[in-house]
Amino acid sequence: MKVFYQLFSSSKSKSNWFIYIAISIGCLLLLLSFQLFLNVNQLMNGSQQVSDGFEYLVVNKKITNAMMGNHENSFFTQQEIQDLKSQKTISEIAFITSNNYGIQAQALGQLAFSTQLFFESLPDQYLDIKPKDWNWNSTNQTIPIILSSEYLNLYNFGFALSQGLPQMSEETIQAIPFSITIYDKNHEANYTARIVGFTHRYSSILVPIEFMNYCNTEFGSNQPKSISRIVIQTKEADHPDLVKYLSDHSYATQNEKLKSSKLKSIVNMVFAIAIVLGLFILVLSLFLLLFYIKLLIIKSTKTLQLLFLMGYQPIKLQTEFLKNEIKPILILIFISILLIALGQYLLSIYLNQYSIQISSFISWQTILLAFLFLLGIYLLLRWRLRLILNEAIKH
Repeated sequence: MKVFYQLFSSSKSKSNWFIYIAISIGCLLLLLSFQLFLNVNQLMNGSQQVSDGFEYLVVNKKITNAMMGNHENSFFTQQEIQDLKSQKTISEIAFITSNNYGIQAQALGQLAFSTQLFFESLPDQYLDIKPKDWNWNSTNQTIPIILSSEYLNLYNFGFALSQGLPQMSEETIQAIPFSITIYDKNHEANYTARIVGFTHRYSSILVPIEFMNYCNTEFGSNQPKSISRIVIQTKEADHPDLVKYLSDHSYATQNEKLKSSKLKSIVNMVFAIAIVLGLFILVLSLFLLLFYIKLLIIKSTKTLQLLFLMGYQPIKLQTEFLKNEIKPILILIFISILLIALGQYLLSIYLNQYSIQISSFISWQTILLAFLFLLGIYLLLRWRLRLILNEAIKH
């Protein structure tokens, strides 16, 4: 064992420690970039995507001067709908159904108002929220409504402040019932409406599809059903083919979502470059480490051959060399994980001051990535040591 100690002591040169430092830098850069990549995607996907990983865009035709006065030009034709469905960048589409009847809303008390409204509906699976009270049948006199959070902000910071009216929190406005009158030329019906949730995905006033279909049948006109707005489900809202398709066909959608998706792509590219750079430093450091190990073994060829003649098998020599080299790498990767975990915790506290929520703990994917790299380094060293030692002993 004293011989092994002398061999390994001679290998602990300054050059070797520089290699270990380079390995730690590469590992830290790679793992840190990967953790930040996960954080950014968590933040950006939280406002645009649901658990299925899709993004949803509301698409309608751009209104031009030539279209004014002719509503038919703003509707999608069957051919245009089929063309949308055939696009590879679009997974599914859904139709937004609008009311074909008049709607009058009233509220009493301090929030007294009376106004004309519009309602829209779409299949439940395309909603970003699903309140527990989101159901309706023909015997129910209460209409559940999902309101756009943008509308509430416009009321609180625009209309309420300018008119001296009280501002409303989400909890308060959900507790206020509204009187809704549905009417056509011949008859009308009265309902009570309650706001049961707020959507960040749609700028609309949404009601259950069952209520919309019932009222369109009872109070709507006999005109054929027309579609003016469509929800598209896509994996990439900023996919170049999709963006070009929408532009070529003069279709309009939420530009901020496209901008956000483009920003996400740019950020992901930056992190991808950092990950590749970290991987490059790590791989280069490992090759330098293998080079120095080979020089050490070549320098100690006679000693190793003597040990072999004394009964030490190559596998034993390999194991001793492997232990000596893998221990500092294991310690460095462990320190890297601890530093990233500390940074993640401090970052979560800092962002929480600005109402931005991220996990306080390092992601399990980052820990798994570190383990995979450690395993890869172990297998690489084991394989190369076996080849180098066999070559040196049999030389």
